[in-house]
Amino acid sequence: MEPAPPPPSAPPSPLPAAATSVPKPAGPQGPQYSPLSRVGLLCFTLLVVYASLYPFSGWVDNGISPFAFLTAPKPRYITDFDLLTNVLGYFPFGALVVLALHPRMSGGRATLVALVAGALLSACMEAFQTWLPSRISSNIDLITNALGALLGGAVVAPFTRALIDDGRLTRLRHAWFEPHASFAIILLMLWPFAQIFPQEHLFGMGGIVREWLTDPDSWPMQVLQMLFPQLEAWQDHIGLRPEDMQSQQLLESLVTASSWIGTGLFASIAMRRSAPSLRILAGLLAAALLLKATVAELQFPAESAFVWLSEGGRFALVTSSLVLALLLYLPRWLRAMLAMASLATLVVLTNVLPSNPYAWISEQGWRMGRFVHFNSLAQWLGWLWPFLACCYVIWRFEQVSVRRLAMKKAAARREAAAAGTQE
Repeated sequence: MEPAPPPPSAPPSPLPAAATSVPKPAGPQGPQYSPLSRVGLLCFTLLVVYASLYPFSGWVDNGISPFAFLTAPKPRYITDFDLLTNVLGYFPFGALVVLALHPRMSGGRATLVALVAGALLSACMEAFQTWLPSRISSNIDLITNALGALLGGAVVAPFTRALIDDGRLTRLRHAWFEPHASFAIILLMLWPFAQIFPQEHLFGMGGIVREWLTDPDSWPMQVLQMLFPQLEAWQDHIGLRPEDMQSQQLLESLVTASSWIGTGLFASIAMRRSAPSLRILAGLLAAALLLKATVAELQFPAESAFVWLSEGGRFALVTSSLVLALLLYLPRWLRAMLAMASLATLVVLTNVLPSNPYAWISEQGWRMGRFVHFNSLAQWLGWLWPFLACCYVIWRFEQVSVRRLAMKKAAARREAAAAGTQE
């Protein structure tokens, strides 16, 4: 017999080279929208509304048209700091508008939309401020706010495609975080700003319930007194006295450790397994500490920038960081449960523990100065952050449950189809 001829060479693949190659971890290629930018735009708009209309009380109709500020004369008292604050306050808004419009709109048109959006938002806020006695509507504020939105859009517009489509930040976002982690990323970016308000304990967030508890006529306080009649007596019993300094350090360590462990585990839920979790968390912690020190130095130059970093806080940061590094090796579902438990413990301790007589500065002293509205905004971020983080964790559990249910239904349909084929 003659030897068999060699087998013919394999025909060329009908798929393009891009389809047969291994996909890069940088995420999808080509023009794409940015969920992170759109969620960030929504959150920042809500923050602007809050900062513009705080304290949301004292509304009065003084008979003046809400748009009278458009033709009003220049305010008598206005400083360069006020003008700069107005411009910088709307700069991120304009940048986020341009990023959120990509890829539907870009370049000059997106910048023009950012200008119009900034002007409309500022005009609405100035109009509402007409009915707030503590605020003054001004056409100068409208002009500077619109200018800030224009500058933000103009600066970001040339780099939109590089930032979203094929930029390094986009590649890192897809390589380090899960596809639906936009809200979690926004919360992590806001976390350092939630720490700059001087809490009674370092990283002591979620204290909004205490605001209700301090008002004996509020409905939450009345409900708690009905359920726990001995609540006030218990708080007085654990009240701290000058000789209880060691107990105070222990309580602060518990609060700080619960906060940092809960935050770190929350961040790990949104990350991929290949993400450098320890480096990301170290950068997040460093950003919070440096930002807190910078703001303290700006508002209280006579004090040390790190006067708030007490012995209990330092001990808690070191020990909780070591514990957190070990917990990152646990399964994702267990980390989510521990994050919920840590954040719940933080909220309970922050609201139930008595006032700290050794706080580095009083809340009244912090509220003074020209940063009053920024300070109030930072306080609200600290109040609400743990609850928003818990909502995200619950949503992730719900998404996983829905996905598993869909997979079970798909498997059942495939089994039914296979059984029908065999018959």
